[in-house]
Order: sequence, then structure tokens, then C-alpha cells
Amino acid sequence: MAGQELFASAEIARWLDQRKIARNGLGPDEAPGTTYGDRFRRNGGAAAPAAQATATQTTPAAGREMVAQLWEIMDLLRGDLDRASATEFLMSLLYVRSTAPEIWRDVTEQRYWDDASLLLRSIPVHDLGPPLSIPDARTTLGGQQWLQVIQLFDQIDLAAADPGTLYEALLNSFHRDFGRRGGHFTPRPVIRLMTEILLDPRESSTVYDPACGSGELLVAAAQQGAASVSGQALNERSQRVSLFNIILHGAKANVRLGGPQVTDGAFTDRQFDIILTNPPFNLPIPDAALDEPWPYGVPPRSDANFAWLQLAVTGLKPGGRAAVLMPNGASFTAGANAKIRQAMVDAGVIAGIIALPAGMFADTGIPVSLWLLQRPEANKPTPPEILFINAAAENGPPNRDGKRLLSPELQDRIVETYHGWRDLGDSWRLDGAEDFSRSVGIPEIQQQNYNLEPQRYVGASSATTTSATFESVQRELDELTNRTDRVRHEIADRVSTLHGRASAEKRNVYLGDICEVQAGPGTVDRTLGHFVEAWDRLVLPRNIKTGYLSHKDLDTVQPQTAAKLTKYALKPGDVVCARSGTLGRHGLVRAEEAGWLMGPGCMRIRPSADDVDPTYLVHYLNSPEAQEWIKDHSRGTAIPNISTSAMKTLVVPLPPIAAQREIAAAVDAITIEIEQHKQAVAATMRLRDAIFPLTGAVVSPSMTNPKNSSSTR
Repeated sequence: MAGQELFASAEIARWLDQRKIARNGLGPDEAPGTTYGDRFRRNGGAAAPAAQATATQTTPAAGREMVAQLWEIMDLLRGDLDRASATEFLMSLLYVRSTAPEIWRDVTEQRYWDDASLLLRSIPVHDLGPPLSIPDARTTLGGQQWLQVIQLFDQIDLAAADPGTLYEALLNSFHRDFGRRGGHFTPRPVIRLMTEILLDPRESSTVYDPACGSGELLVAAAQQGAASVSGQALNERSQRVSLFNIILHGAKANVRLGGPQVTDGAFTDRQFDIILTNPPFNLPIPDAALDEPWPYGVPPRSDANFAWLQLAVTGLKPGGRAAVLMPNGASFTAGANAKIRQAMVDAGVIAGIIALPAGMFADTGIPVSLWLLQRPEANKPTPPEILFINAAAENGPPNRDGKRLLSPELQDRIVETYHGWRDLGDSWRLDGAEDFSRSVGIPEIQQQNYNLEPQRYVGASSATTTSATFESVQRELDELTNRTDRVRHEIADRVSTLHGRASAEKRNVYLGDICEVQAGPGTVDRTLGHFVEAWDRLVLPRNIKTGYLSHKDLDTVQPQTAAKLTKYALKPGDVVCARSGTLGRHGLVRAEEAGWLMGPGCMRIRPSADDVDPTYLVHYLNSPEAQEWIKDHSRGTAIPNISTSAMKTLVVPLPPIAAQREIAAAVDAITIEIEQHKQAVAATMRLRDAIFPLTGAVVSPSMTNPKNSSSTR
């Protein structure tokens, strides 16, 4: 520029990262392991890391050796932790070793695991504060074996690798578990496509991901030069994993806990220039979200897809843009989703739909589309057309796992098509690409009953489109069947592993010996059905569901009343049940219900022993065996009730804590299978609805009067 050759500062920093600063050359605020790249970044205005590991280029051989060391440690842990917990523990060790080397050195010098774990728990995770996900010594592995894990991890040569390389290896393992729970790790080619479509390095944009998963889109946005990056995590584990990912890649982000709600989410007080998200598909939404002021219609309870789409629009500044990955079914499903889709089209908030090749995701074969959304600016006309790109048939070569890759050539073609359509407006021309993309006016979309499948508009006849819809639903059913099979195999593996071990090592204990059992207050001063946002929530028997607490139909009590009820406050890990009326439902208190108050007619069961897993306990209390016992020990005929003294005598089978977690995970997996069967029923109904259009046995819109149509007798 202006006759001078310029270099990207990020490339300079990466080159300087190849040299560590000698100990005698370290500044007073520089920890051992600091590189000249770290100093360069700090002098350029970035905060110096407390202790950044050397970020050299990792050779394939070195990378394979370090990953092999990780799996050796993982094998040692698997006897005591499930895979997700073991992986998160290794993530925590990598985070501490990379960002706090002095404390890590102290950890490696400890002779007792209690002392080492105490040091590890003292490390704050960015702005979250402690603790990390660090096990205590009350496990079958034993303190010395935990110290052996520390020593093995210390032998990994971080000087030969960027910590992000190891972290991504851990993420690959972590997401095999994530995939069973509705989340899908976004493949790199799809991340690149989403960021290149919307992020312009010449602009200073604020970026938000309302379902950030493990933070991969946040990392990409930061690396693309976003002015600020924010993410909403759906649980504490996602929040930690996302922050680890961001920090170990040398970036910054604001990550908060929240959910799919318009007014009560993590960042509902802010709007952003760009939203990038890959939310969990086809999962239920919280009860509380049904009462939110949805701008285009209340989404169905069983399917949060159109909740995420509406959240993306409401989270944008006027003129802002969003890219949201959705299952193909969102383009054509009927019912409440169809009404929301129609309202969004009429409001001009849908800019484009891109049908992507199938088989790209590691954890799901469900075909997906990329929805491009926009927030129209005030006093400007509604965009008259929607861009459709049909890239579904453009499969790239498979990777080592057999998954399809989105080729760089196809990525470039999609990006160029979108930018040309957006920037050139009426002067945009297809140039012979009618079989790939098309800009369609709203009237034509209305004639198609607001069906947004790209195949319907791009180089396809009506019959071909209907056939594509039929095939898409069939693929969705096939994938649901495959996922159900995988979950069923997981259940079988867990049960076969636990069958002998849990029986041999379990002990039978009274509930009162391992838990505090307390009855709720007799009465509470409140107005029935009265809800005030700023007041304290009150849990009543109607709010207790099987395994969880409902956020719907909550009563609230004013602050002066709540101050008298502090001994009835709930905390995460408590179990709440009814003590009169409809007995037998036990709900687990989660982090989002912390501080709620137990109301009349309820009973609180709070584990007081360290070797009791709350999730295992709530599953056992909801089991047929416990239900039958509660029925036999209740009193009253018209209104049955059970006392706290009786509940304390319930005998609970208590295997070792690791076995409890495995049992809880098996029950969770069965719950997931139940949800997948519900999704399969819905997909099968869509398959039924496609039969008449597929066979041509439909009434044409032009046939307004049956008497005018020809018939054969």
C-alpha cells in the first residue's frame, strides 16, 4: 500500500511464537514459556497471557504422538469417569498447563491428590471463577493414580505443538458424546462457508452465537477479525468447553448461560451485527419459553427449530445478518412451524436458503440447509425476493470417516453467488447457473404455500420437488433409526458393563442416612396464579415433572415473604417431590432453578453424602420399584400423603459413584431414545402427507370448480 509492502500482524505473531524468551530475558509480568509472539501481541495492545505455551507449527508425527499420549491417559481414566467427564478433565489440565504454568508446576510437585486438586480448583476459568471440572479423591481410581495422570500429562511436549491442536483432538472425542444429545459439532468447511458469507474483514462487526456448543463458530469469528464475540451456552459444561476453546486459540469472547427465550436469554439486552449458529436440531423447548413474546408465532413445544430462527432475527441490529443451520424439514414442515415460516417470509426477514450436501456432519446424517436471515432497517422497503441455492447434489470427496466434504470450489461458488446477489441487486444475472441458484419473488413463494425447499425453485419440476421432499423425509427417518440404534447399543454396552459390577459392589442404605429430607411450609402468603418477574419463584406439586421442574405456571412470592422462607430455598442437586396428592414424581433442581423456594405440599431431598450422584438418585426415585414402595407406605385414601419420616426409611441401592454415573447416563440415553421415537413419529406423518402430491393425486389450484374439470365415468 502506498508503495510499501505490508504484513499481517497475526502472521508476524505466529512467526515470533517459534522463539521462547530466555528466562533471564523475561519481563516482571512474563511467565516462563512466554514467546516473542506473546510480547509482540501485548505491545500491540493485546493482553499478555499469564503463561502462553509455545505456538509452533505441529508436525504430523508430533501431533500423532501427542494424541496417542492423550488416549493413553484417557484409558486410565475410563474406569472411573464416563468419556465426556474424562475428556473435560483433560481439557481442564490443558487449560491450566497452558495459561498458568507456575501453578501447574506446583501441581506436579504435590505428593497427595487432595493437595493437587485443591490447587487446580483455585484456577478461574476466564471470568467464570472456579471451579474447573476436577474430580475429588473419593473415587475408585485412588489418589496415587490421579497423580499418575498428572505426571503422564506433564510428559506431553507442549513446546512442540499449539495447545489448540491438542484441544481439537479432545473436542473430536467430546463431540461423539455431544452428538447423542442433539448437538452437532460444526465441520470446518461449513464454518468457513458461514463466516465468509457474512463476515467482511473490512468491517468491524459484533458477532453472537445463541447456541455456541463448544465455541467453534466463536473462534472462527474472532480469527476473522470480529470486533467482539459473544456466545450463549445452554449449560455449564458448554460454557467451560467454549471458553477453553476460545482462550487456547488466543482469542476472547463473552460467554454466558442462557436458553431459547426472547426476553430471558443471556444476551436479550443486546443486538448484534452478525449472528452465526448451529443450534441443536428438533429438541423440545423449555416450558417457560412458550410464554415468551415470539414475534412470528409460538413454536411447538416438541421442536425448538423455529425458536432459534426467531431468536436470530430478534438478536440482530437493524441491517444485521444471520446464518443459521437447520434440518431440511424446517423448510417444509406443516402445523405451527408453517405459520411461523409464512410470517417470516411476509416480514422480509429471510434472505436466502442454501441446501447443503448430505453426510457432512460427524454425528448426524440428517440433511441440512443454511438459512440466511436479515433484520430490515426502518423506513426501507421489504426485500422483494429470496435467494435459493441448491448445492445438495454437489457432494465432495469423503474424508477418512466416510463423511462428505464441502469442497473449497463449492464453498467459493456459494459465497460468490450470495455476494453477487446481495451486492448487485436487480442487475444480478445467473449466467447459465439456473440449475444452481435462483432469486424468487415473494408471490411465487406464496403460490407454493411458503415451502422454502431450494429444490422446488432451482431447476426442478413440481414432481421432482415433491420426490425430493419424500426422499428428504426418508433420509431423516433413516438417520433417526441409525441414531436410535447407536443409542440402543450404548445402553446395552453400559448395562452389560454395570450388570455384575453394580450388583457386586452396591450397598443398601436408608434414604435418611444419605440425604436430608425436609417438608415444605404449611402455607405461603401468595396470590394464586400471580407471577411477577422480579419476585422469587415458588415450586408447587404441579411444577414437579418426572425428572425435572417445569418453568410453566409458576407462582411467585414477594421479597418480604421470601425472606421468611430461606430454609426452603433450593440448590442444584436437590430433589423435590410432592408429599400429598399425586405422589411419585421427583424433579431434579438444575442450576437455572437455584434459589427457588419449595412450596406447600412439597418435600425436599438433599444428598448429604459425597458418594451420592443426584441424577442417579432422581432416576431411582422415579423407578417402578421406588414408586411401588411410596404407594405402599403412603397414608390416606381420598388424598394420599407420605411423611418425611416414612421417606427416610426408603432403602436405596447405592453402587460406587462411578457406577451411579454410568447408570444415570444409561437412563439419560433411554430418555434420548424416547425423544427420537417421537421425532420419528412426526417424520412418518410428514411422509404420509407427501403421498398424494408424489403420486399426482392432488387438486390443482386452477381447479376451483370441480364441475369444470373433465371426468371419466
